[in-house]
Amino acid sequence: MRYRVWLLAVVAVVGSVAVARAQGMPDEPSLKLAHETLIRSVTSGNLTVTQAMIHPRASGFFQESQRPVQLGQDVRAADILPTLIADLGHFDSTPTDTAYRVIGSVGMVNMTAFMQAKKGERQPDRYVRGSYVYSWEGGNWKLVAWHGSDTPLKR
Repeated sequence: MRYRVWLLAVVAVVGSVAVARAQGMPDEPSLKLAHETLIRSVTSGNLTVTQAMIHPRASGFFQESQRPVQLGQDVRAADILPTLIADLGHFDSTPTDTAYRVIGSVGMVNMTAFMQAKKGERQPDRYVRGSYVYSWEGGNWKLVAWHGSDTPLKR
């Protein structure tokens, strides 16, 4: 009888580990993939993918904002994304440095980029930095906070 209990306990532990592995675990490669997908969806104007990757209670700052953008009942991602995509549509962005960190179920991305005005645009080139915080929920990364600004020094 004791051996059966031990055997059942071992089977339960092995089974739970297998299920967790099948669902995926938060790690830096999965965070990198999620962040790159989000950036591509924003720059390509894909509202559906972008909206699906942003937590419904997220908040943060855009590049030139004075006040935080706070999502919730009154403000949804669909309300803010068209303006963001229109602003970024004037530039071709080239990342210069990116660092990924995963601590438990929290992922952090810090990056710098060179944003060159597209041909015909009357925008100055910019050197920008951004910080992004993701939360691992339901087997997916969701953006919960962000901050973007011009770098103090050009690279």
